[in-house]
Amino acid sequence: MAVVTELSMSPSDFPLGELLTVGTTTHIEFERVVPVGENVVPLFWAWGEDFDAEEFERRVLDSPYVTDLSELDRIEDRILYLLNWEIPDEAFLEGLQETDGIIRTAHGYDGENWSFELLFPSYDDLSAFHNYSRDNDVDYTLGRVYTLREVGKTQPAISLTDEQRDALLLALQHGYFESPSHITLDDLAKELDISQQALSERIRRGNKALLEQTLLDADDTTDRG
Repeated sequence: MAVVTELSMSPSDFPLGELLTVGTTTHIEFERVVPVGENVVPLFWAWGEDFDAEEFERRVLDSPYVTDLSELDRIEDRILYLLNWEIPDEAFLEGLQETDGIIRTAHGYDGENWSFELLFPSYDDLSAFHNYSRDNDVDYTLGRVYTLREVGKTQPAISLTDEQRDALLLALQHGYFESPSHITLDDLAKELDISQQALSERIRRGNKALLEQTLLDADDTTDRG
């Protein structure tokens, strides 16, 4: 039975992510990554405050492991890229290869931890991935683990606006929800180039949508905006 797990890890344990985000204000979000043989060909979105596509592409292509970077589409301020990448000595992706794992989604920003949603064919494969990671000193924080069947039966589809999702992800990655908070609302608003009031409203509405769609019946109305 296929199993999904959520985890987060430092960019130092994910060199591909480190190449794409560290030292920049760029957000990277992978669509799906399926390691095959010696290569991994990820499809990802890139965006951010003051994002310079030419500089980003030049920096990525300077890597000796990158063979090609192609722009596939643009939607507003986001660019969809296809990256041809020869895997260096990277135990995380090698572990996925060994256990038939797939990166369903991943998001990274600057030097913050990357968040992943991984899919494995079975619990045994997930366990094998965990053992491989431990044996190769890959450190990560494990989150929820559930089957695809459980997703369909117990989890309603969660729908957020792009603005709500970006605000909540950025707040989470910067430790805004920690106690004490690691960043002020004003500093977060500057990251998104919006007012503090606008960000507060996005976070409020996003949290309300998450609560309604996870704790209430699917028929309940969700406040969007």
